[in-house]
Amino acid sequence: MDNRAVGIVLILVAVVSLTAAQIVIKSRLTQHGVVPFSFERGWPYLLGLLADWRVWIGGLCLVVSSLLWYAAISRIPLSLGFPFAALSYPLVFASSIIFLHERFGWQTLAGNGLIVVGVLLAATQMP
Repeated sequence: MDNRAVGIVLILVAVVSLTAAQIVIKSRLTQHGVVPFSFERGWPYLLGLLADWRVWIGGLCLVVSSLLWYAAISRIPLSLGFPFAALSYPLVFASSIIFLHERFGWQTLAGNGLIVVGVLLAATQMP
């Protein structure tokens, strides 16, 4: 497999890892409640998050996603890699509906469809 193909595969796995991180972290924040901005309430809240092993899984997914991203852009031009990273938007949109039971919106679907079309255009433009 050449560097370009490896880079694209790495980015796609990074996007999936980032999507998993966002879904896991959002689900845990929903359980813990709104993040407080005061020190008195923020410190216990933070300790509660740190005690939640699922928050750690989400953080690990973020780290893995970043490492894969760096490995990918070391192999391909950033102008190709960055549009592929935008695939996280439609994946998070779909995952939030499936796993978090968030509301579906036609306008949001159309916007995410345009993102996918943009990625395809960017990907086919590169030599």
